Amino acid sequence: MSNLSLTTGLISGLDIAGLVEALATNQQRAIDRLDARVKEFDAQKTAIGVLEANVLTLSTSVNSLKNKITFEQQKVTNAGSDQFKVSVGKTAINGSYSFQSVQQASAHQSLSRGFADATEQKVGEGTIVISQGGFLDEPTLLESLNDGSGIRRGQIRITDRSGSSAVISLTEALNVDDVLNEINSNVDISVSARVVDGRFVLEDTSGSTSTNLAVVDLNGGSTAANLGIDKSVSSATLDGDDVFKVTENFSLKQINDGNGITLLTGAADIKINLADGTNLEVNLDGVKSLKDVLTKINDHDDNADRVSAEIVSGRIVLTDNTSGAEALSVEDINNTSVVKHLGLNATSSGNTLTGNRLSGGLNSVLLRNIRGGQGIETLGEISITDRSGQTATIDLSSAETLTDIIEAINAATEDGTGDNLLVKASINDLGNGLTIKDTSGATDSNLIIADVDTGTAIADLGLTIDDAVTEIDSGSLHQQYVNKATLLSDYAPDGGAVEAGLFQITDSEGNVGVINITSAVKNIGDVITRINANSSVSVRAELNETGDGFVLIDEAGGAGTLAVEEFGQTTTAADLRLLREPYTGGDGAQRISSRKATIVDIDDDDTLTDVVSKMNAAGSAVKASVFDDGSSFNSKRLSVTATQTGKQSRLVFDDGDLDLNFSTIAKGQNAILRVGADPASAFLISSKTNRFDGVVQGIDLDITNVGSTAAKVEIEANTESIVNNLKNFITTYNQFIDIGSELTKFDTESNQRGILQGDTFVLRVTNRMSNALGKRFGIGNETIQSLSALGVRVGAGGILELNEDRLQEHLRNDFNGVKEFFTQKDTGFGDKINSTLTSLTDIVDGSFTNERNSLTSSIDTTNERIEELKILLESKKARLLNEFIQTESILGSLETQQTALAGIKSISVPSR
Repeated sequence: MSNLSLTTGLISGLDIAGLVEALATNQQRAIDRLDARVKEFDAQKTAIGVLEANVLTLSTSVNSLKNKITFEQQKVTNAGSDQFKVSVGKTAINGSYSFQSVQQASAHQSLSRGFADATEQKVGEGTIVISQGGFLDEPTLLESLNDGSGIRRGQIRITDRSGSSAVISLTEALNVDDVLNEINSNVDISVSARVVDGRFVLEDTSGSTSTNLAVVDLNGGSTAANLGIDKSVSSATLDGDDVFKVTENFSLKQINDGNGITLLTGAADIKINLADGTNLEVNLDGVKSLKDVLTKINDHDDNADRVSAEIVSGRIVLTDNTSGAEALSVEDINNTSVVKHLGLNATSSGNTLTGNRLSGGLNSVLLRNIRGGQGIETLGEISITDRSGQTATIDLSSAETLTDIIEAINAATEDGTGDNLLVKASINDLGNGLTIKDTSGATDSNLIIADVDTGTAIADLGLTIDDAVTEIDSGSLHQQYVNKATLLSDYAPDGGAVEAGLFQITDSEGNVGVINITSAVKNIGDVITRINANSSVSVRAELNETGDGFVLIDEAGGAGTLAVEEFGQTTTAADLRLLREPYTGGDGAQRISSRKATIVDIDDDDTLTDVVSKMNAAGSAVKASVFDDGSSFNSKRLSVTATQTGKQSRLVFDDGDLDLNFSTIAKGQNAILRVGADPASAFLISSKTNRFDGVVQGIDLDITNVGSTAAKVEIEANTESIVNNLKNFITTYNQFIDIGSELTKFDTESNQRGILQGDTFVLRVTNRMSNALGKRFGIGNETIQSLSALGVRVGAGGILELNEDRLQEHLRNDFNGVKEFFTQKDTGFGDKINSTLTSLTDIVDGSFTNERNSLTSSIDTTNERIEELKILLESKKARLLNEFIQTESILGSLETQQTALAGIKSISVPSR
């Protein structure tokens, strides 16, 4: 019995171990099922992420379709690629444009006389002054004729009085000189052309009276009419109609020879004094045109019809409507210099003040702007004796322009006889002065030119002579092209702006004044004001006598030297061109002149190479080099080229007594572009470079070659990008449908199901997308309100299909309708679909976010349950093992007892 009990105990222990094993196995199966569930949730979450990524990509496509930039992209077809390059900006208007490159820009280039070598031969001591302004013969643009209407370019026929005729083509004429050159260079007719004031004048030089001198338009054009010369006259002179008149539409830049006017800001510029003793202080802030000036006067708050202003015959005329003893007059106030530039520095007659001329007319300048703005001191009579001995007294007292003087001299007749004086006045070859040439061919008398009585015209013009010569040249008349209104933005020698900073002036007494040129200093007038306001030095600043800058005049009268130095690390003084040695003026005072010219001082030991180095260091206006012309004698020449292209690159050389004899080998010229195919209706524009910015709204051109005919540039909407964006949207949407179908499919043959099969989420999202796409968009009155109208239909399985032909038809016929459909704010396709997509993908409460969060929550809950099961299993295992151990302990104790009992049985019992 005891053995059986022991065996039973052992079996019980083994049963407990098996029970633990069975428990572990069963519990693990439950955990494995939960792990599988977690993996399924993870797979579903991944599938949801794939769908969401596709929807986000779809959102990108929608954003492209709703972006107006997509519909602003343009396609450019340039048929003139051999003439020009085209750049199109977003403001360009679709259409067909015609352009022709008529002329390319070039830079002025000059060569000196020859030298034996460049490194040994000395050039000589002196100064070279290279100017790029102050010209008296700047041609007037044809576009400024007829009050800015310009002319219609075409062909004209001119017939001289002998009956000879010539066809003159003016299809490429840009300015007045182009017209004159075409006529004057024609050898088939004996006609010369010139301009006087605002009209063209033709002179017959054939000497015949057989026919009329006549000009007619050809091919139904109106060029001659627009030039005012479509006439037939029975005389040798055809006086054209005035085609250039100063009107109230003139900008202030068009008067005063283009010098501009310096106006104050926030204060009155002029004061008009009236007969009754009252005055009007007129603030000209903001004026841009002569009309603005008239308005400021006529609408002045204190005017009340006291004075009226108008433009009459190219002058401002003031009429005083008050009465009293005072004379009507106009004066500058607040240190301005406006009155002279507006021509109002005139003496009134009665109640009327008739101003001086505001413009020099066609191809001419005002006398008041020569000699650096000093003009002619005293106009009066002059006397000219040609070399045949004829003398003419010429009255210049009413001259206001250079043309007035030239015309008066050329029309002069001998005193007493009335015979034509045999002299010819004209602009000199350099374009900066006058020449008077004897045409008599005689040598009976000297050429004699002089002022009469108190007049100073001839002396001021530098034409006084009594010598056995046939011609006299005035030299530069120093036409003013820098005045107080000249900006500092390009005044520096390198062509850039004057640097803000300090410089110091030391007068002849040793006094020092520091001048602060701040960013508020905008023009030469501001600089002059700053200098004259400095009380530390006895130095006065004013515009210089050469018309190309300003001058410092020492008034201290000391024994020292007038000097200018930089103050600090800036280059302000150098930029203002003031770091020069002083010179002595006619009044004995020291001067330092700032000139907007390239000035090169040559030492007595300088060679051609030295001159090149100094010239290149003097600024950026010119580039110098040594040129070898290849000749066997004196082949080395100084070549000077303007660093910029355009007619403004024109160079004039004054080398004093160096005798460098510069000659022009290439003239600076502007690029010319014809806009339009028909020369008669097209217009010509010019540029100092080969680039034309904004030639038509949003279109820039770069000329590369001259073209013989106009070429078309087609600009149209780039519908390809629109089509591609819609295709991308459809492709992405179809991918979404395909992915959704794959994720929810069930294969009956293989009994395989998609990850999201049976899940309603995909169906809900698909329905929302489908419903959104099927809606009508817009505000109800557009021609296109649905995708189906654009050729987008729903095919089998919800896949979108595009009829591209239908879409292209709408893009051709109703581009704006398509644009509005996709881009209209709030109600358009883009915003509406984006709203739907946002509700799906919003990272806070979007459908995808909510579904993903739900799956994440399920995963977390399941994982928590797995952990709980694992803990429970371990707890049960521990309990069973503990029971097993206790059982084993009891069995061990029983076995010990059984052994002890067995020992007792074996002891012998004594017999009784």
